[in-house]
Amino acid sequence: MTLRRPLSVLSLSLCLGFSAPAAAEEPEAAALPSTPQTAPKPTDAPTAPTLPPLGPDTRLYFANINFLRWNPLGMETQNRIILQKRMFDGESMLTRDNFVNGAFAIKANPASVKVGPVFEIQPLAIFNLRATYEYVRYFGTFGFLQSYNNPMLDFSDDARDLTEDAAYSTSGHHYMVEPTLQARFGSFVVRSKASIEYWNVALREGNGASFYDALLDTLIPGRGWVFTNDTDLMMLTTPQLTLGARFSGVWPRYQDGSGGAQNVDNSHTRIGPMLAYALNTREGSSFNRPTILLNFAWYLNHPNRGGALPYMMGAFAFTSDFLGG
Repeated sequence: MTLRRPLSVLSLSLCLGFSAPAAAEEPEAAALPSTPQTAPKPTDAPTAPTLPPLGPDTRLYFANINFLRWNPLGMETQNRIILQKRMFDGESMLTRDNFVNGAFAIKANPASVKVGPVFEIQPLAIFNLRATYEYVRYFGTFGFLQSYNNPMLDFSDDARDLTEDAAYSTSGHHYMVEPTLQARFGSFVVRSKASIEYWNVALREGNGASFYDALLDTLIPGRGWVFTNDTDLMMLTTPQLTLGARFSGVWPRYQDGSGGAQNVDNSHTRIGPMLAYALNTREGSSFNRPTILLNFAWYLNHPNRGGALPYMMGAFAFTSDFLGG
């Protein structure tokens, strides 16, 4: 089957959110002292809890993830080269997993390419913040990019197929700030990642125009804001297998040509199960934790995707260490 809808999807760290966050991937620290072989003497001091080992002070690595999805149909490869530095030697579970890093990212699919720098900081295991700039280039292939002077127009798959010849090549800029909260309770992990995005894409219709974006699966303002959220509840069943559920939502905001707000609702939400299986758990090698990711979801609301048809996504991800792994 020919893939006609390119997929621009989540960055690697979010995709690995199908499995545990970095702190949760470490073996669980002992909450209690180990059972002594003999009764302790009254003067014996209690055994201190065991913390996971510190990560490398400096790390240079490559991260890759490749996606295929249906409803909407699409595919994409995402790649980052990352230089990471531990901020300090944390002495508790809350501060142990800390880092700051800089990366260069390339996302490519048959209809577009995005390139740019990424900055990420995690001062505590429960909080991560990422900032991204992307230069975006649309090739005008596979019916992309199509733009509209009114966000109330029909942008369904069938409607875009009929106007595929109207697609054209253009470019623009995409800015993202992505705060993430995450926590582990025993074998369970809760993770919520928001995204605050600003788009500035040159469209034929000028100010107030919008275009269909395959990643977000809705009309995006040519100049304006989009808000998203992915919230996961996961269970770490084995070192290799993670099961869970994900809620996803997208909320675009539109303006007219004079800069006034337009009250048009092209938001959508979906929810469904997910699975991540690591073929091995090796770290510090040229092929770390090759992982298969699966997500199925049903739309709670969508302008064009009502009914029983599910969203389906499959992906394969891995990392490769060059230094400090």
